[in-house]
Amino acid sequence: MNENYKKGSKKYPSLYDAFNPGDRVKRVYKDKKGKSQEYKGIILGIEKESIEVYWDTLNGKFRPKDMDVTFTTCPIYEIFKGNEYYSPIKREQI
Repeated sequence: MNENYKKGSKKYPSLYDAFNPGDRVKRVYKDKKGKSQEYKGIILGIEKESIEVYWDTLNGKFRPKDMDVTFTTCPIYEIFKGNEYYSPIKREQI
C-alpha cells in the first residue's frame, strides 16, 4: 500500500463526491521507454476506497485488438495520485 495513504485519512476526497457510476474517465500509461498511451473508460462501481473501471478506448480507438487492459479496480491513492506508470484518473470532459 502507498505510504502516503493512511486508512481513515482525510487526505483524499470521498470517491462518492468525486465520481458517479457511469462517469467517463481517462488516464495515461507511460511505459519504461517513455511511450504514452491514453486509456478511457466508464466507472462501473464505487466503493469507499476504490472504483471499478471498464476501459474501452485506447488512444482514441474503441477496443483495438492490442488492448490488454479491460476491467480494473483502482485504489483511492492511485485514483488521485497515480503510480509509477499511470497518471491519476480524471473525469473526462464531454
